[in-house]
Amino acid sequence: MLAQNTKMNTQYTQMRKQSAFLLAESTEMRKQSSILSKQYAFLLAESTEMRKQSSILRKQ
Repeated sequence: MLAQNTKMNTQYTQMRKQSAFLLAESTEMRKQSSILSKQYAFLLAESTEMRKQSSILRKQ
């Protein structure tokens, strides 16, 4: 019985470590997603501005 309890405690500890690792990974992925979203918005605005400028130059 003691051996089984020890094994279960070990497994529980491993699962807690895995859970903490996955939480950290998830947090990092959310940060990266936020950064990429901001970069995309910036690049979209830049692209829009470049199209406007290109249109103006073609009309001249």
